[in-house]
Amino acid sequence: MKIYIKIVFTLLVICPLQIQSQVQSTNTNLHIAVLQGNLETVKEILKSGSNLNEKDQYGSTPLIIAATFGKSEIAQLLIEEGADLNIPNNQGSTPLHIAAFFCYKDIVEALLSNGADKSLRNNDGATAYDIVVAPVEIDQETYKQLESALGPMGLKVDLNIIKRTRPQIAELLNGKISDYDIVKYSPLELEDWEVSNPIEQGLDKNLVDELYYDASHLKTLYSLLIIKNGYLIGEGYFNKGSVDQLSKRASVTKSYLSAIMGIAIEKKCISGVDQRMLDFFPDIENKITDQRKRTITLKQMLQMRAGYPSEETEAAYWDALWSGKYLDKIEAIPLTSDPGTTFQYSNLTSNWLAIIIARACNTNLKSFGQKNLFAPLNVKLGDWPEDLDGYNIGSGDIQFTARDMAKFGLLYLNEGRIEGRRIIPADWVKESTQSYSTDINSVGVKSGRLGRYFNDVGYGYQWWSAIAGEHQFNFAWGHGGQLIILLKDLDMVIVTTADPFYGKEEHWNSWKYEQAVINVVGKFINSLP
Repeated sequence: MKIYIKIVFTLLVICPLQIQSQVQSTNTNLHIAVLQGNLETVKEILKSGSNLNEKDQYGSTPLIIAATFGKSEIAQLLIEEGADLNIPNNQGSTPLHIAAFFCYKDIVEALLSNGADKSLRNNDGATAYDIVVAPVEIDQETYKQLESALGPMGLKVDLNIIKRTRPQIAELLNGKISDYDIVKYSPLELEDWEVSNPIEQGLDKNLVDELYYDASHLKTLYSLLIIKNGYLIGEGYFNKGSVDQLSKRASVTKSYLSAIMGIAIEKKCISGVDQRMLDFFPDIENKITDQRKRTITLKQMLQMRAGYPSEETEAAYWDALWSGKYLDKIEAIPLTSDPGTTFQYSNLTSNWLAIIIARACNTNLKSFGQKNLFAPLNVKLGDWPEDLDGYNIGSGDIQFTARDMAKFGLLYLNEGRIEGRRIIPADWVKESTQSYSTDINSVGVKSGRLGRYFNDVGYGYQWWSAIAGEHQFNFAWGHGGQLIILLKDLDMVIVTTADPFYGKEEHWNSWKYEQAVINVVGKFINSLP
């Protein structure tokens, strides 16, 4: 976790220079005295009126430095003198995040007993609890790097102690059951869903209470729904979200596209996933100079293994995605890997799949989807944007309510059937939710990990898969925190909708909020027996 290296990098570079400086401010002296562990000097500096909360250029306050190096007495003194317990550094981490990460139990206890906010999230969307509840192994390399870099300055990292202490700190950080009563999530009794409650459907109510309590602290979450055994058992709306809200569902669209592809194959518009991409673009094939493109199949496109690059890797690819014209990009965008060999998350590839279905079935994709998927599912489609050539965009921004997204999730959970009616072939559901790529490094997934809880992340036919705790699941995932999660072993669907952030935030900031949604849901799944 590079965040922690950045947290203390200033102590390696800035502080030694400041120590050697002939002219030092009072606050510079305070930072250095804390680093050196000189309690008496810290007391003297505090008497002179030093600013307890002044940050260095990396955002570290004296209390953050004390929390980094385990200076317990100094941390306690700074707390007693009124240091702000919740000021984050430039990476969004508070003293509580830092002390929890290094497993300084006494500092964690001091912070909590004096009112440190456990709900605050760093720029990875993680609370202090999210950090320590995870296995030590996922952070082992970071600990080694930090000990190597900061050992000469007094940092000691004992992984055995950390491994033993993490569960104790997690227990300290977990909320009290009495806190959870303030969040209500009883479903609205409308005609589109049968409603129930966690207890009737065999779920631990305390875990569901905790989930909605955590969700209530997310600044950008619109909705959170839980379906269990076919019943809507939890429904909460936040930050001006509502039961009838239609907003952009971003890349969740890709999973709808996958379903429509399965229907198109069943209806014989398309012979199968082994058909070539260029079979549907005879007007383009004679322009193709890279012979590898002539071998690309629909299966490779669905799997994001066609060889086209992720648009986030180069500005030119990103501009191509937002150009609104996609047909010419089949020839213009170069392959960066051989077809079938490498996972690369290409939105353009999904857009071409949408065009392929429309051409093959000689129809407008929205109309085809309405007739064969949305109407049978009894859901109301909002907007589905078109490109400049009039094709519906396959990569994103379809609009449904959260309740209607849950119906789509239940359809897949029930292998393509709902209320006794077959809508999608069962074989297609099974085939499209298999994992064809592992150890993914793309769009926020690093070495197969997403957030603090999603492990072994894989990809099927425009569907993701992962493991959290004891549970393997599939999920549709869209920018900002749009999720449809299928927990087949628990007969459960979880849906979240959130602000998609288009044009509102810098990428890193929107990603912070998106990961917060993912971590809240991941924490819940991780806790389920």
